[in-house]
Amino acid sequence: MSDFYLSATDLQRAAQYYEKHFPEEARNSITIANRAILNEFIVPYTNDLNRWIRMGTPVDWLHNPTNDLEFTWGINRHWHMLDLGKAYLMKGNPLYVTAFIDHFRSWRQQNPVPVNLVYDEAVFFQKPGPWRLLETGLRVQSWISAYKYMEASPLLDEGFQAEFRQGLYEHAEFLTRYLGSTEINHAIMHMQGLFMIATFYHQHPRSPHWRQVAMERLELCLLHQLGEEGIQVELTTHYHNASIEMFGTPYRLGEISGHPFSAWYARCLRQMAAFTEALIRPDHQSTGIGDSDWVGDGRQRLTLLGAILDDDDLMARGTDSSECLWLLGVEKYERCLRLQASSSPVLSSRAFPQTGYYVMRDKYQYLFFDAAAMGGAHGHADALNVEWMWKNQLFFTDTGRYTYEEGEWRRYFKSTRAHNTITVDGLDQTPYLSTQQWGEPEAQARTLRWESNDRYHFIDASQDGYTHLPDPVTHRRWMLAGVEIPLLLIVDWLEAEAEHTLEQRFHLHPQADIALRINEAGEMTADMSYEASSITLTMQWVTAGIGKGTFELTEQPGWVSEVYGSKSETSVIQGKTDFSGKVGILTLCLPADHTDQVTHVTTCQLEPDLMRLALSYVQGEEKGYIVIDNDTLQWTKEKK
Repeated sequence: MSDFYLSATDLQRAAQYYEKHFPEEARNSITIANRAILNEFIVPYTNDLNRWIRMGTPVDWLHNPTNDLEFTWGINRHWHMLDLGKAYLMKGNPLYVTAFIDHFRSWRQQNPVPVNLVYDEAVFFQKPGPWRLLETGLRVQSWISAYKYMEASPLLDEGFQAEFRQGLYEHAEFLTRYLGSTEINHAIMHMQGLFMIATFYHQHPRSPHWRQVAMERLELCLLHQLGEEGIQVELTTHYHNASIEMFGTPYRLGEISGHPFSAWYARCLRQMAAFTEALIRPDHQSTGIGDSDWVGDGRQRLTLLGAILDDDDLMARGTDSSECLWLLGVEKYERCLRLQASSSPVLSSRAFPQTGYYVMRDKYQYLFFDAAAMGGAHGHADALNVEWMWKNQLFFTDTGRYTYEEGEWRRYFKSTRAHNTITVDGLDQTPYLSTQQWGEPEAQARTLRWESNDRYHFIDASQDGYTHLPDPVTHRRWMLAGVEIPLLLIVDWLEAEAEHTLEQRFHLHPQADIALRINEAGEMTADMSYEASSITLTMQWVTAGIGKGTFELTEQPGWVSEVYGSKSETSVIQGKTDFSGKVGILTLCLPADHTDQVTHVTTCQLEPDLMRLALSYVQGEEKGYIVIDNDTLQWTKEKK
């Protein structure tokens, strides 16, 4: 029976491979380890990522020199110990082991196990400190992994080993004394840590109890947190993909240690792959729904999941990942790479109708449409949001999450105005209360029609976030994209009795160069070009039910957050007008590159009273006609 993912020999080989094949990551690990020797840290998932923060000698584990409460929680997860261990395997410097021992001992001395801790404080609502269950579960995983990486060091003598086992015992008992709700993602990490302790410290007479509790509660977490379509219930890309790792690594450790999880557990893991894969764009980044980063490659999760389940097909659809190397070892990892080198995955459109997410693909484009529920505290007010990529150029993008710290930036990134949809009277679709809390009523979206075929992609959906105003406002959106004909139509229908102000926004790729103008027909247009690219995008607007010339088109400043704690400026195309009654806004998007025949729209008619669009266009020697109403869609073509 094994008590860890890899043996000492396999870990040494993995370290050599890591240094050779992941040189940048290896250098980062050594830098983090060298700084940790000096008691200096940068804590991931905080708003202070640009400087090394000295924490004193010994480290003061409750010192927080930032304004971000996440810093205290983050540093008490001891993620830096993983890099101390990797650096030791690569370089053999005993100072890395000494730092690990010093940090372990100083932490335990400063933070004895709480006595009679109030339940709510331990489980979730604790003041920033080291014994929230989330940090407890994550910290022991850092401890055990670092210990196994350094196990060959003579500095880990019998005295330290006894201290180490006592620390694990204290953590295991704490994790079984305070049990967080299995409906919250924190509980996965609580039990992930407990299962790891039970496996590593299997000699302890309490280990069977720890293991049983961890396995049963991980299954409850799967039951409560995975929807019928295999999507984690918070409905965000980040937490879904993170859950694959959190559920998957105990599964692998169970197989290795001789305590396997159920076949049902494996089926649930396998089901999660569909959503992860669907949201991988052609540029290999993933659409970042809700509290997710702008940058993230879901293919690495496919590799991990395939390796955990011993599924060649899943591994082949993934990509290289050092995370898998440290779990699998060199031989199995290289097998993953061979499978990927001989595979050419072909992805198709995918609908998750029970959830409300739609991904539409063809040879040239990727479209994501959000008609889902909020998803809880990590959701954003983003109903009817769209992300669009054409010929590998991202045009409209989700903006990321940036921070969990209460304040204007948290509110901005969660707001409706930070997404590619419509706001009414400057309000969010769902009232914002605080960083982790939405008000009532929560906006609900409803999909009315969806088609994806070899000629076009179409979706018709509505959201009710503004129907709760004193004067209710309805919002319905159509989106039609041509497969053979390069055009995207977005039609927004709104209706109200009294006067309101609407703002329609499209968040652009940061590299977009924008020119706003009025064309010869007196129509508002926006032309986008991109550095070192032949791709261009022209956007035109046609309105009905709104006074001529009252739809104001402007370029506004916006923000995207590539990773938690960082943000950069981007441009937002905003259309704004006052309205009452029934109105329609057609946003016509015409992408092109130098090899394309340009599409010209020749006529367009919007009829809000009938909820009808009629449009004709010319492309080369072909004429086309599009008619959409409340019930039907007709797209016909003929030669000129």
